Amino acid sequence: MMNATDNNVVHHSARQVAIKVISHVLSQQGSLSTQLARFQQEVAPEHQALLKELCFGVCRHYPTLNSVALSLLNQPFEEKDIDLYAILLLGLYQLTHMNTPDHAAVNESVEACRLLKKDWATKLVNAVLRRYQRECDEIIDNLSTMPSVEFNMPKWLVKRFNKHWPDHLESIIEASNIHPPMCIRVNEDQVSRETYLESLSEKGIKADIGEYSTSAIYLRSAQSVMDLPGFMEGQCSVQDEAAQLSAHILHPQADENLLDACAAPGGKTGHLLEKAPSSQLTAVELEPWRLEKIESNLERLGYSIPLICADAGDLDAWWDGNAFDKVLLDVPCSATGVIRRNPDIKINRKPADINELVEIQKEIIDQVWQTVKAGGHMLYATCSLMPEENEQQVARFLADHKDAMEVPLNTLNSSLELNWGEAVSHGRQLMPTINGHDGFYYCLITKAD
Repeated sequence: MMNATDNNVVHHSARQVAIKVISHVLSQQGSLSTQLARFQQEVAPEHQALLKELCFGVCRHYPTLNSVALSLLNQPFEEKDIDLYAILLLGLYQLTHMNTPDHAAVNESVEACRLLKKDWATKLVNAVLRRYQRECDEIIDNLSTMPSVEFNMPKWLVKRFNKHWPDHLESIIEASNIHPPMCIRVNEDQVSRETYLESLSEKGIKADIGEYSTSAIYLRSAQSVMDLPGFMEGQCSVQDEAAQLSAHILHPQADENLLDACAAPGGKTGHLLEKAPSSQLTAVELEPWRLEKIESNLERLGYSIPLICADAGDLDAWWDGNAFDKVLLDVPCSATGVIRRNPDIKINRKPADINELVEIQKEIIDQVWQTVKAGGHMLYATCSLMPEENEQQVARFLADHKDAMEVPLNTLNSSLELNWGEAVSHGRQLMPTINGHDGFYYCLITKAD
């Protein structure tokens, strides 16, 4: 169950740590990514892939697993026993989606109850999992009309997607339920995409070029970043193709003063610098630990810029009054276009969150607009599929700011083809695709001279 390494660090099993991570996510003590970052060091390096598989798998299939579990329990677990519910969900996930032998999945779940010193739950967990093992087809069939089982998605999200994008509902659901493809961004400041593709081929890594971003390459199977040619030298970064479009749209130039206003996790920051290494770029991020991550990524790429820990909407806390030529404003959002990368959204995102996020976005966009030079540009971006956060937010902004005007996304980069996504009332909306990019929204706004 536990093993000690040579340096006296005690490592727990992947299952034990997964129980902890999932329990914290279920009780809304943080996102999946923050909880994994917090606890994954408790697992030996060779078992961290299994930890991620268990945690991402339970979150990705949570709507179905939760419906099944609740149908098999006479009453839900109390809040103090959320760890037992995590054990049950993990057991169901292993029985349904992993190659773990059924008896091992059941026995490990029972043993996990004992390790938590909750022996009273062993019979219950054993009985529930064995019943599912015997009757799984019938159980799923009985629940098949529930949106949580039919679509493996919370009912409210299915309704929202259907309301806003009825023609895309099936593809959005399908793309949101899969493991995302691994996309990398070639550092065109160092190497051409064609040359980098040759380097991949020499290592036996099969890959295809992206459709819209000239720096995008899709790997046909996921790889450790350490196996990617020149990764530590900054020749490439892991970044979705849709996110790569921001730097292509803004098309930064060497002499420009740039702002990345909500910079984490820093992929777009790095890309802007790759496009214009001698530009003056400032990055602002609210969370200190995320700022550290940006700094380490930029260091790997060979760049050093001012990084400011502040709320981008609180200008007094960080802005010196020197206006920016171009601003990237990738605001906090519902992340409904990247559910496959953040599957805990299926657990913790609620309808009320959308309204709260719209207010946060309104405050940030109204404040950050003040930092844009006359004649300058601001690129508003989200990884959301919700019009309230996207074109409706922009419509409200344009109505409130008479010095603001929407311009076509290829205004700054005439070589950029606008044949991607859906043209909406303001900007363009990208839907997540099964073998390609995530869901994303962009709108380019200029300030009157």
